[in-house]
Amino acid sequence: MTMKTEDGRLIVVGGATRCGKSTKVKALVSKDRRISCWDPEAQWCELPGWVKVTTRRALAEALNRPGLMKVAYVVEKNLKEEFDYWAKATFHAGRYVGGLTAIGEELADVTQPGKAPDGWGILVRRGLKRAITIYAISQRWSEADKTAFGNATAYILFRQSSGDDIKYLARKATIPVEELTGLQQFEFIEKCAITGTTSKGKLRF
Repeated sequence: MTMKTEDGRLIVVGGATRCGKSTKVKALVSKDRRISCWDPEAQWCELPGWVKVTTRRALAEALNRPGLMKVAYVVEKNLKEEFDYWAKATFHAGRYVGGLTAIGEELADVTQPGKAPDGWGILVRRGLKRAITIYAISQRWSEADKTAFGNATAYILFRQSSGDDIKYLARKATIPVEELTGLQQFEFIEKCAITGTTSKGKLRF
C-alpha cells in the first residue's frame, strides 16, 4: 500500500522593484479559491474579494474557515515575529482545513540568507506535501533565505537592478547570466526546476 498525497508547488519569484512580480502572481492565482498572503505593503488587501486582517486573532479566524478565502495579513510592527506567526497559521490551515495558496511578499525583509526561520521553514519544507502552493517573492534573493530556493519547483525571474543579483539568481536557478542580463522591463524567464525547461515571457497590460 502506498501513501498518496496531493502535492503543492513552490514558485520563487524575483526581480527589481516595479518589474511586475506581484502583477504576474496576481494573474496566476486569480482563480484560486483559498489564499493566504503576507502583505507588508498592503497591496493585495486592496484587490476585489480580499479581506484585510491586522491581528493574529483575526488571521486565525479567517484561515480556519472552510471554503472561499482570500486573506491578506497587514501589520506594521514586529514584522519578523508576525511573519513567523502568519507562516505557522497558514501551514496549519492548509494541513487541517483545506489546501490553499500562500503568498509571501518582500521576503528579504523578514528572512536572512541561510536556513529559513521557524514558521516559514515549516511552510516551505512541509507545505508542498499538504497541497499548499507557495509563491515566495523578493526583490533581492541574495538577502533572503536559501530554503525556498532549495525546495522550489519553479522560478519566475524578472529584470534585476544589479549585477550581483543577476549572478546570484543565475547560479541558484542555473540560468545563464546573459539570459537574465538581457531582460527588459516586464520581461521574465520561467524555469521548471523539475524538468529544467525554460521559457521567456512578457507581461501584457
